[in-house]
Amino acid sequence: MQTINFFSEAYQENPYYYYQLMHEQQPLFFHEPTNSYVISLYEDVERAFKDPTFTSHNYSWQVEPLHGVTMIQMDGREHSRSRNVVVPSFRGKELMEQTLPCIKQNAASLLEHFNGRNVVELRDEFTNIFPIKVIVSMLGLPEEDIVYFHKWYNCFARHFENISNNETVLQAAKDARDEFQAYLSNIIDDRIGKQGNDLLTILCNAEIDGVQMDKRQIMGFCGLLLQAGGETTDKAIANMFRNLLSHPDQLALLQQDRSLMDRAITESLRCSPPAHMILRVTSEKVQLSSGEIPANATVVCMIAAANRDKSKFENPDEFNILRKELETKIAYTGASNMATFGYGRHFCVGAQLSKMEMQVAAEMLLDYMEELAFADDTIPKEIGIFSRYPQSLRVKFKARNSIN
Repeated sequence: MQTINFFSEAYQENPYYYYQLMHEQQPLFFHEPTNSYVISLYEDVERAFKDPTFTSHNYSWQVEPLHGVTMIQMDGREHSRSRNVVVPSFRGKELMEQTLPCIKQNAASLLEHFNGRNVVELRDEFTNIFPIKVIVSMLGLPEEDIVYFHKWYNCFARHFENISNNETVLQAAKDARDEFQAYLSNIIDDRIGKQGNDLLTILCNAEIDGVQMDKRQIMGFCGLLLQAGGETTDKAIANMFRNLLSHPDQLALLQQDRSLMDRAITESLRCSPPAHMILRVTSEKVQLSSGEIPANATVVCMIAAANRDKSKFENPDEFNILRKELETKIAYTGASNMATFGYGRHFCVGAQLSKMEMQVAAEMLLDYMEELAFADDTIPKEIGIFSRYPQSLRVKFKARNSIN
């Protein structure tokens, strides 16, 4: 039986081959380099997200060293109370009325830099910056401070992917955390007791069971928002355009019929999720369809492999925006039929925000660009283990109109 090692050159070159190998030969195996059990079948990954036996205690080392105890590692009533404070800002009426205009404004401001050009590096000049600009706007912070947030975001993102526990990466993230918290400290003090509809002011005056959130909790949530919210959207948009440009026929379909946009976004999130794996820790021994996992074990839930399970999706390795299994109406809820945003009580609170950012970005980029193609006429290489995305995304195009 072939050994599967996340850190091998062959795996990093093409993890998709190994996802099918997992399904066919090793749906549950022990990954010695990370001392973890790996699951890849759709039904097992779904179970791991829904069953409280699979706890989020892994965040005690993935997130807590940077952001303290946040809601993603809470359980039960404590988790529900904390989640209810922020949910309104990420869905429904508030998302449409308050956040959508700022998303459009931030996308337009980045497109202004494309005027007079026919080649751009879409990752460096758009996808890696766009969600950070949106987060800064949501928090009601000065636009000129985006340069700091961009630096902190990249340090946090590298740490979250640091499954090899590289000390240099961890220290850089801790330094970024200290700078981030020093920046926020006086701003939080100033906003306590004041009114405002920005997310930071809401957090500064929110109460959980009659008790106001303390500064440590507010900083922790803002740090988590920057890390997780930024990374999800950054890599999701980059992956979507890599997929579309790799399939010119489907790009042409989307350009001709924008009603397919929801399908294109959802299929890209299924085929190329921004996070390929999420960790959990078992509270007791558990039996899955693929085998038994002991108590207190770290479990690697292979989201990307689950999304390519042949028992769930027909021709799962194909990118197909006309895929019949797509259920776009429920894809951004806890009832989704893809594993990208998780399930159950820890379903990603920012799923609808991320989808809205992807839609605005895609609509505006396609409105602005025609004859869109890879600048070097070759599909850019993907990189990453924990998350996966194009190393670069140089595109060439003809501008339809200037952004004013």
